[in-house]
Amino acid sequence: MPNQTFYNLPKDKKERITEAIIAECAMHTFEHINVSNIVRDSNIPRGSFYQYFKDKKDVFDYVFQYIGEVKMQFIGDLMKPSLDLPFLERFENIYTSGIEFASSYPKLMKAGQKMMESDIFKEHDMMKKATDAATSFYVNFIKIDQQKGLIRADIDPVLLASVMIEFSNKVSLAEYMKDIVDPHEIKHKVKGLIDLIKKGIEPHV
Repeated sequence: MPNQTFYNLPKDKKERITEAIIAECAMHTFEHINVSNIVRDSNIPRGSFYQYFKDKKDVFDYVFQYIGEVKMQFIGDLMKPSLDLPFLERFENIYTSGIEFASSYPKLMKAGQKMMESDIFKEHDMMKKATDAATSFYVNFIKIDQQKGLIRADIDPVLLASVMIEFSNKVSLAEYMKDIVDPHEIKHKVKGLIDLIKKGIEPHV
Protein backbone atom coordinates (compact mmCIF):
# COMPACT_ATOMS: atom_id res chain seq x y z
CA MET A 1 0.00 0.00 0.00
CA PRO A 2 1.10 3.64 -0.40
CA ASN A 3 2.83 5.15 2.61
CA GLN A 4 1.22 7.87 4.73
CA THR A 5 2.99 10.60 2.73
CA PHE A 6 0.68 9.86 -0.19
CA TYR A 7 -2.47 10.06 1.93
CA ASN A 8 -1.28 13.36 3.39
CA LEU A 9 -1.09 14.99 -0.05
CA PRO A 10 -3.54 17.76 -1.00
CA LYS A 11 -6.75 16.30 -2.40
CA ASP A 12 -6.27 17.57 -5.96
CA LYS A 13 -2.73 16.18 -6.20
CA LYS A 14 -3.74 12.83 -4.77
CA GLU A 15 -6.66 12.62 -7.21
CA ARG A 16 -4.36 13.52 -10.13
CA ILE A 17 -1.94 10.74 -9.22
CA THR A 18 -4.80 8.30 -8.70
CA GLU A 19 -6.26 9.13 -12.13
CA ALA A 20 -2.85 8.57 -13.75
CA ILE A 21 -2.47 5.24 -11.98
CA ILE A 22 -5.96 4.07 -12.97
CA ALA A 23 -5.34 5.10 -16.59
CA GLU A 24 -2.08 3.12 -16.68
CA CYS A 25 -3.62 0.08 -14.99
CA ALA A 26 -6.54 0.19 -17.44
CA MET A 27 -4.08 -0.23 -20.34
CA HIS A 28 -1.56 -2.73 -18.96
CA THR A 29 -1.42 -5.77 -16.75
CA PHE A 30 0.53 -5.53 -13.51
CA GLU A 31 3.63 -7.00 -15.13
CA HIS A 32 3.69 -4.24 -17.76
CA ILE A 33 2.77 -1.17 -15.70
CA ASN A 34 5.14 1.66 -16.63
CA VAL A 35 5.98 4.00 -13.75
CA SER A 36 7.28 6.58 -16.25
CA ASN A 37 3.77 6.94 -17.70
CA ILE A 38 2.28 7.49 -14.26
CA VAL A 39 4.95 10.07 -13.42
CA ARG A 40 4.40 11.90 -16.72
CA ASP A 41 0.58 11.90 -16.59
CA SER A 42 0.40 12.94 -12.95
CA ASN A 43 3.08 15.63 -13.50
CA ILE A 44 5.24 14.66 -10.52
CA PRO A 45 8.98 13.98 -10.26
CA ARG A 46 9.93 10.30 -10.44
CA GLY A 47 11.55 10.62 -7.02
CA SER A 48 8.26 11.81 -5.56
CA PHE A 49 6.51 8.71 -6.88
CA TYR A 50 8.86 6.50 -4.89
CA GLN A 51 8.19 8.59 -1.80
CA TYR A 52 4.56 7.49 -2.11
CA PHE A 53 4.88 3.95 -3.49
CA LYS A 54 7.69 1.55 -2.71
CA ASP A 55 7.20 -0.44 -5.92
CA LYS A 56 4.62 -1.56 -8.47
CA LYS A 57 3.09 -3.98 -5.97
CA ASP A 58 2.13 -0.97 -3.85
CA VAL A 59 0.40 0.42 -6.95
CA PHE A 60 -1.47 -2.86 -7.46
CA ASP A 61 -2.54 -2.92 -3.80
CA TYR A 62 -3.74 0.66 -3.99
CA VAL A 63 -5.80 0.12 -7.15
CA PHE A 64 -7.32 -3.06 -5.70
CA GLN A 65 -8.34 -1.20 -2.54
CA TYR A 66 -9.49 1.91 -4.41
CA ILE A 67 -11.82 -0.06 -6.69
CA GLY A 68 -13.24 -1.87 -3.68
CA GLU A 69 -13.89 1.37 -1.79
CA VAL A 70 -15.64 3.05 -4.73
CA LYS A 71 -17.72 -0.10 -5.33
CA MET A 72 -18.75 -0.24 -1.67
CA GLN A 73 -19.92 3.36 -1.85
CA PHE A 74 -21.89 2.52 -5.00
CA ILE A 75 -23.61 -0.53 -3.48
CA GLY A 76 -24.47 1.41 -0.34
CA ASP A 77 -27.50 0.26 1.61
CA LEU A 78 -27.43 -3.28 0.23
CA MET A 79 -24.53 -4.05 2.55
CA LYS A 80 -26.35 -2.88 5.70
CA PRO A 81 -27.52 -5.67 8.04
CA SER A 82 -30.47 -3.43 8.96
CA LEU A 83 -31.88 -3.82 5.44
CA ASP A 84 -34.52 -6.55 5.66
CA LEU A 85 -33.97 -8.69 2.55
CA PRO A 86 -33.90 -12.48 2.07
CA PHE A 87 -30.38 -13.76 1.40
CA LEU A 88 -30.91 -14.70 -2.25
CA GLU A 89 -32.60 -11.39 -3.04
CA ARG A 90 -29.79 -9.49 -1.34
CA PHE A 91 -27.20 -11.52 -3.24
CA GLU A 92 -28.87 -10.82 -6.60
CA ASN A 93 -29.22 -7.10 -5.85
CA ILE A 94 -25.59 -6.80 -4.75
CA TYR A 95 -24.40 -8.61 -7.85
CA THR A 96 -26.62 -6.55 -10.14
CA SER A 97 -25.34 -3.37 -8.50
CA GLY A 98 -21.80 -4.61 -9.15
CA ILE A 99 -22.61 -4.87 -12.85
CA GLU A 100 -24.09 -1.35 -12.82
CA PHE A 101 -20.96 -0.14 -11.02
CA ALA A 102 -18.78 -1.54 -13.81
CA SER A 103 -20.91 0.27 -16.41
CA SER A 104 -20.80 3.53 -14.46
CA TYR A 105 -17.02 3.46 -13.97
CA PRO A 106 -15.59 2.16 -17.27
CA LYS A 107 -11.98 3.12 -16.40
CA LEU A 108 -12.16 1.22 -13.13
CA MET A 109 -13.71 -1.71 -14.97
CA LYS A 110 -10.85 -1.76 -17.47
CA ALA A 111 -8.32 -1.52 -14.65
CA GLY A 112 -10.09 -4.41 -12.94
CA GLN A 113 -9.96 -6.42 -16.17
CA LYS A 114 -6.22 -5.93 -16.45
CA MET A 115 -5.76 -6.88 -12.81
CA MET A 116 -7.66 -10.11 -13.43
CA GLU A 117 -5.31 -10.93 -16.30
CA SER A 118 -2.29 -10.75 -14.02
CA ASP A 119 -0.82 -13.84 -12.40
CA ILE A 120 -0.68 -11.97 -9.09
CA PHE A 121 -4.45 -11.48 -8.91
CA LYS A 122 -5.77 -14.88 -7.75
CA GLU A 123 -3.03 -15.34 -5.18
CA HIS A 124 -3.19 -11.81 -3.86
CA ASP A 125 -3.66 -11.53 -0.08
CA MET A 126 -6.29 -8.82 -0.45
CA MET A 127 -8.29 -11.04 -2.81
CA LYS A 128 -8.25 -13.84 -0.25
CA LYS A 129 -9.24 -11.47 2.55
CA ALA A 130 -12.06 -10.06 0.45
CA THR A 131 -13.37 -13.58 -0.24
CA ASP A 132 -13.23 -14.48 3.46
CA ALA A 133 -15.04 -11.27 4.38
CA ALA A 134 -17.75 -11.88 1.75
CA THR A 135 -18.22 -15.45 3.00
CA SER A 136 -18.69 -14.29 6.60
CA PHE A 137 -21.03 -11.53 5.42
CA TYR A 138 -23.29 -13.95 3.53
CA VAL A 139 -23.17 -16.66 6.21
CA ASN A 140 -24.76 -14.22 8.64
CA PHE A 141 -27.75 -13.62 6.35
CA ILE A 142 -28.11 -17.30 5.49
CA LYS A 143 -28.38 -18.10 9.21
CA ILE A 144 -31.01 -15.38 9.63
CA ASP A 145 -33.05 -16.89 6.77
CA GLN A 146 -32.68 -20.33 8.34
CA GLN A 147 -34.15 -18.99 11.57
CA LYS A 148 -37.04 -17.52 9.57
CA GLY A 149 -37.62 -20.81 7.78
CA LEU A 150 -36.68 -19.36 4.37
CA ILE A 151 -33.69 -21.70 3.97
CA ARG A 152 -33.53 -25.33 5.10
CA ALA A 153 -32.03 -25.66 8.56
CA ASP A 154 -29.77 -28.55 7.47
CA ILE A 155 -27.99 -26.44 4.83
CA ASP A 156 -24.37 -25.64 5.71
CA PRO A 157 -24.24 -21.79 5.63
CA VAL A 158 -20.52 -21.70 4.83
CA LEU A 159 -20.95 -24.16 1.96
CA LEU A 160 -23.86 -22.22 0.45
CA ALA A 161 -22.06 -18.89 0.78
CA SER A 162 -18.89 -20.37 -0.75
CA VAL A 163 -20.80 -21.86 -3.69
CA MET A 164 -22.51 -18.54 -4.44
CA ILE A 165 -19.27 -16.56 -4.22
CA GLU A 166 -17.24 -19.06 -6.23
CA PHE A 167 -19.84 -19.16 -9.01
CA SER A 168 -20.18 -15.37 -9.13
CA ASN A 169 -16.39 -14.99 -9.23
CA LYS A 170 -16.17 -17.49 -12.09
CA VAL A 171 -18.85 -15.61 -14.03
CA SER A 172 -17.15 -12.30 -13.35
CA LEU A 173 -13.74 -13.52 -14.46
CA ALA A 174 -15.13 -15.16 -17.60
CA GLU A 175 -17.34 -12.27 -18.66
CA TYR A 176 -15.16 -9.31 -17.68
CA MET A 177 -12.18 -10.81 -19.50
CA LYS A 178 -14.07 -10.49 -22.80
CA ASP A 179 -13.38 -7.55 -25.10
CA ILE A 180 -17.07 -6.66 -25.01
CA VAL A 181 -18.77 -7.13 -21.66
CA ASP A 182 -22.47 -8.00 -21.85
CA PRO A 183 -24.19 -7.04 -18.56
CA HIS A 184 -27.37 -8.85 -19.60
CA GLU A 185 -25.47 -12.12 -20.00
CA ILE A 186 -23.98 -11.77 -16.53
CA LYS A 187 -27.39 -11.02 -14.98
CA HIS A 188 -28.86 -13.99 -16.84
CA LYS A 189 -26.25 -16.34 -15.42
CA VAL A 190 -26.70 -15.05 -11.88
CA LYS A 191 -30.47 -15.43 -12.13
CA GLY A 192 -29.87 -18.96 -13.41
CA LEU A 193 -27.74 -19.75 -10.36
CA ILE A 194 -30.37 -18.40 -7.98
CA ASP A 195 -33.10 -20.38 -9.73
CA LEU A 196 -30.93 -23.50 -9.48
CA ILE A 197 -30.34 -22.94 -5.77
CA LYS A 198 -34.04 -22.39 -5.15
CA LYS A 199 -35.39 -25.31 -7.17
CA GLY A 200 -32.54 -27.82 -7.35
CA ILE A 201 -31.92 -29.98 -10.40
CA GLU A 202 -34.44 -32.77 -9.92
CA PRO A 203 -37.66 -32.49 -11.94
CA HIS A 204 -40.73 -31.38 -10.01
CA VAL A 205 -44.08 -32.95 -10.64
